[in-house]
Amino acid sequence: MSSPDTTFDDDTPTLQPASPRELKQLIKDWRTGRATKNLMEAFHDAYVVVIAALMIGAMIINVIIQAQAVVSRCDSVSCLSARAVLPWAAFAGAVAAALAVSRLFGPVLASAAEGFWLLDAPIQRSKLLAARLVGAIVGAAVIGAAAGGLISALTGSHAANVGVWAGATGAAAAAAVAFAAAQQGIERTWLARTFTYIFGTLGLAALLLVISVAAGWLSLGLSSDLGVELGLVMTGFGILVLAASAVLAGLRLNRIRRTRLLSGGALVSGISGAFFALDIGLARDIVVERRAVEKGHVHPKRGGGLGLQAIVWRELHRLLRFPQPLIAVGATLVVPYAADALGMSSLTPVFAGLALFGAMIPLLGGLRVLTRTGGLARCLPFSPGAIKRASVAVPAGIAAIWALATTAAFVGFGEGAVDRTVPAAFLMALATASAGFLGAVRWTMAKGVDFGAPMVSTQAGAFPPGLMTNLFRGFDVCLLITAPMLLGLSPIWSFVIAGIAALLLFGSFDAEAMRAKQAEQQRQLAEQKAKAAKASAAAQQRKR
Repeated sequence: MSSPDTTFDDDTPTLQPASPRELKQLIKDWRTGRATKNLMEAFHDAYVVVIAALMIGAMIINVIIQAQAVVSRCDSVSCLSARAVLPWAAFAGAVAAALAVSRLFGPVLASAAEGFWLLDAPIQRSKLLAARLVGAIVGAAVIGAAAGGLISALTGSHAANVGVWAGATGAAAAAAVAFAAAQQGIERTWLARTFTYIFGTLGLAALLLVISVAAGWLSLGLSSDLGVELGLVMTGFGILVLAASAVLAGLRLNRIRRTRLLSGGALVSGISGAFFALDIGLARDIVVERRAVEKGHVHPKRGGGLGLQAIVWRELHRLLRFPQPLIAVGATLVVPYAADALGMSSLTPVFAGLALFGAMIPLLGGLRVLTRTGGLARCLPFSPGAIKRASVAVPAGIAAIWALATTAAFVGFGEGAVDRTVPAAFLMALATASAGFLGAVRWTMAKGVDFGAPMVSTQAGAFPPGLMTNLFRGFDVCLLITAPMLLGLSPIWSFVIAGIAALLLFGSFDAEAMRAKQAEQQRQLAEQKAKAAKASAAAQQRKR
């Protein structure tokens, strides 16, 4: 046993913790050594990406050039108002979208593997997350600039105006992401949520301003030079907010909890997997679950009614508990008015139906649960069709109110609008609302992709039969119902198509119920055959 004053050799090496650069290099070396593609396969994928980007870019440039040629010859009030005000709507919408997405995902996040390995290392967390923060800000700036420049170019603005609004929108989107990152460092979300609603309301107000000018209710004396000056002011203000927020976010990176980082990474992984399977409904389910987890709990309320009335009552409680989807439905009221104000009266049913289709999906959460959870539906003493009709009673009433509120848009008030009587306009509005409502029902009731089914051989490889059709479910019903009105036919034809669609979706000829009944009959027939075979074998055994 050594004495207390025993000395050891001073040449023993002192262990030093690895730096973030060394850890990242180690990850890179590990991934490179386990690569699954060779150099030629990587070049082939890059070639496909470049060709696809060139084709899509050429189509976008062609659309912009045609829009510039058409709008440049238009000196009406509607065109001038679109040139002056629509870039403001794009500016506010880009900020609202950047704040909403940043608040949902992070914006700074980490994967599960990084969470249990890198984040536990004895290094500063800010050195690991700084690149993530910079990447999120740069990505928001690029996407925002592209959106702002595209909207400004489609309104027929000249090159200087397009460049200014692209810079303003990109700087504002980057500032929004940096601001959300700064709030993430102190675990505060209410401020980002408040600014999301404020900028969303400003974007909606800008669209209402376009309608007011086009209808002659308001006169604006905005010039292109004034638009450039205002865009430069907003660019400078966005850069100042970006610099201040980025500094605060960088200082607070060490304070972000690992749980918050991993939750954002798990959400990204889940959504990317859902999009890889082309299942948009699954991606939305993941987002809804994330919001429910953040909410934690709610105060339970006693139901009411008997029979199917109880399901309707529960759907009403669900809407009162979470009324935010009504904001999206209210925002779609602007679409038919804006389309008519900008001289696109013939396309109003299509645009309005598709907008309502997207806004109605969050209102059909109960239908989603009952159709995806067959065991829960079988616990109720009603037919599947009756359960579905009760689940959509409240959203159907909201769609009817939407039709009443948009009747004036179908009467026609903008430049080049088609004058209609009030009854005819109400029928068109009701048919458009039916298209959006039934399209949302069709999208919500869509089954998940069955990867166990036989695959279909294509040029891109093997695909399950329902993989590609899931992308068009809902859109097909919406476009079919609005097609007669687009062709100038009576809305009665749209009601006929809507009636057939409703009969197939949750009528008496419910396909799912027929399949379940057929399966039950086959099971009973198999049982009877087994009993008969058993009885025959027993009889033969007795004869022997």
